[in-house]
Amino acid sequence: MRYFIITYYTKPDGRIDEETQVSTRIRPRDVQCANVILDFKTQRVEKAWVNGQSMPRDWERIVTYYMQHYQSTFQQLAQENGYEFELISAATSDTMPTDKSPDLIDSHTQ
Repeated sequence: MRYFIITYYTKPDGRIDEETQVSTRIRPRDVQCANVILDFKTQRVEKAWVNGQSMPRDWERIVTYYMQHYQSTFQQLAQENGYEFELISAATSDTMPTDKSPDLIDSHTQ
């Protein structure tokens, strides 16, 4: 596996739901519908779009944020692609950066 793909959906009650998948390739539907696409082979953020805003494509920052939720999956993806992550401390940030301001927004816990 090479890619970690996250898609956010808004439920009828207004809450946000999240779907994740790992894949060996990016499909046209992934590019169109997914919010975040991480390429673990090249350690590159292919897409980062959350809450209607583009996020900086900073690999370290985005992986650190999602690592607290998907640590075992990320470690397996890294290992399959020839490298390892250092364990992330429990004090990692719960917020994501945006391009539009230096402030951080909490996009994961809506």
